[in-house]
Formats: sequence, structure tokens, C-alpha cells
Amino acid sequence: MKKTLIAFAILGAFAANASAQSSVTIYGIIDAATVYTTNQTATGGSKMSMEAGQMAVSRWGFKGTEDLGGGLKANFNFEGTLSNDTGTAGTAYGGDGKIDPKTGLFAASGTSATLFDRNATVGLSGGFGTVNLGRQNMLGADSIGLADPLGLAHAASNPNVVYSAMNSGALFGGYGANGGGSALRQNNSVKYLTPMVSGFGGAAMYAFGEQAGSTSANTYAGLSAYFTDGSSGVAFAYAKMKDNTGNSTLTLLGGGGKLKLDAVALKLTYVENKVDGGLLNNRKIATVGAGVDFALSPVTTLTAAYYDTKLSGFGSGKADQYIAMGKYALSKRSTIYASFTYAKAGSTALGDTLMSGGLIPNGANQDKAYRTAVGINHSF
Repeated sequence: MKKTLIAFAILGAFAANASAQSSVTIYGIIDAATVYTTNQTATGGSKMSMEAGQMAVSRWGFKGTEDLGGGLKANFNFEGTLSNDTGTAGTAYGGDGKIDPKTGLFAASGTSATLFDRNATVGLSGGFGTVNLGRQNMLGADSIGLADPLGLAHAASNPNVVYSAMNSGALFGGYGANGGGSALRQNNSVKYLTPMVSGFGGAAMYAFGEQAGSTSANTYAGLSAYFTDGSSGVAFAYAKMKDNTGNSTLTLLGGGGKLKLDAVALKLTYVENKVDGGLLNNRKIATVGAGVDFALSPVTTLTAAYYDTKLSGFGSGKADQYIAMGKYALSKRSTIYASFTYAKAGSTALGDTLMSGGLIPNGANQDKAYRTAVGINHSF
């Protein structure tokens, strides 16, 4: 018993010493909604579902920092998607197979789910800024997200997430350092963020393709710049990704801005991504987003958003989304919300339905769909 007490005392001393120098935080978001969507079959059948991550993607994570002295800190972050509607964690990359020459889509690869699919980094920060190494968001997602009309809500169908952040494995799976899947996050990457100076900042990022015999295949390189005064701001991003041959390039160029005027916030984004070389040569997807937030009260916010997405070059297509959302804050951590979305494709052709963010199923012979979602979001 005496030895046990001594051991506990020693462990306690180590724990006290460690906590004085470093900190670890467990955090997350749990979001779930009941969703009703029309025109999901060729006969106009509807779908009723329970879906996670409608106002914000459900997630969990660990982050920590250690003070190394002299203003220098070591940090780490692991973050993964939570599918709280089914109880599973992490997502698979998918979409890194061969290209269908008729549709221009990448076949699913069947890659296994990754526990910390959203972020897995270690790095250093100080007066020079921050350097992180590992799997992390590409710069386009970080920058355009600052001005997204929906605040990145409805991520699975939000055109700025699906197309501007290149989160569709079927469309973007062959480019970048993921080894397949969407381009939204990049494996094997190094990201540098400058310190903020009078509201101005920037970032540079490079991801290694890790292909033997080629230093360019499956690589990612990007730059971004932004300004914010805490409520309003602008952001721009530019990036290039290579396919597994190094001969086809996917280029992203975009920007966005947010203007806060008392109870009203105006948001505008434009992003295009274009393929040069390879089977998908000249394919271009461009998305315009516009929206307004109105603070009806300190706890109630109404949002109206519009997205226009066009496909040209290799194939053609167009679809629009109109969204209305209301949020009511029960506390600083818990919010209830409701939204209505109307998606309209240019026709029932594949190129048009592909631009609907998945709201209009391909091959269902439908050119529009309506979706209603009611849910709750809690952060911890």
C-alpha cells in the first residue's frame, strides 16, 4: 500500500509538471437533422432521412500546445468526421480510380475510412507565424469558407464545398496528394501561415505526391491572402494540383468577401477550377455564391443564399440553388435550425444534374428538387 501511494504521488508530480507546460483540449460538434427531399426517383418519389452535419459537419478532435519558451510553441491537432446518425467515425477518400471517358467521372476506389480524415498535423508557432505538417485543409477551402453565403452549412450539397473546395471524389479524385478522393484536404502537406498584421495575413502550402520517379505527380501547391477587421473581410486563393502522371493540372482560382453592416452581413464568392491536359482537358467548373445574414435578435439569425454552378469544356451543365435558413441559439453551445432548399438543374442531362450538389440524383430524370431540414447543433 505504501509503495502504491508513493507511485501515485510521483505520477501526480509528473502530471502537475506537464500541465504547467502544455495543454490538451478535446472538442467537437454534434449536429443532426430530419431531412425531407423530393424528386429522388424517376417517378418523383421523395426521401425522408436523418442526416448528420447539416448546419455544421459533426466532428471530434484533440488539440494541444506546449510552450517551449521565447514565444515558441509546439502544437498538434487530430480531427475526424462523426456520422452521429449511424455512430460511425471518419470517411473514406474514394474516387481515385479510372476516368469514365463519357462522363468524366472518377470511379470509386473503395478506400477504407480514415479516423482523422479532417486534420492530422504537428507543427510550430511563434512570432514568425505557424508551420504545420500532415493532413490538412487546402488553402481554397480555408479562404473561400470565410465568405461562404451559408457559412459552410449543408456541406454535403453546398456548391462552395462540393465544387469550389473540390470535395467531390467523382470529379476531383485524380488530383493532388490524397492518393484519391476529394481535393478538399491534402495528405503529406506543409502549410505556413503568416502572423496577422493589422488584419492582413497569408498562407502557402505544398503537398508531396510521393510518387517514385516523379517529383510533380499528385502534388499540390497553393497560396492565399486575406484581410479581416473581425467582422468584415476579403480572401483570395490560388492553387495547382497534378494527376498521377504529372501531365494533367487542375488549377483553382477564387475569392470572396463579407461586409458587416449592423444587423446585416452581405457575402459574395467566386471560384473556378480548370483542367489542363489529359482526358479531361479544358473542363471548367465555376461557382458564384451570394448571400445575406440578418440578425433578427441576438439569438435569431435569418439567412438567404444563392449559388450558380456551371460546367464547360469537357461536357457542359448548369444548376442553381436557392436556400433560406433560420437559426435560434438556445445557448452559446446549442442552436436549433431549419432550412429550405430549391435546386434547379438546366435539364435532366447528366452534366446539369452533376452541378446540383447531389440534390438531384443522376439518372433520375428530374431537373429540380426541394429539401427541408430541421435540426439541432451542439458544440463541446
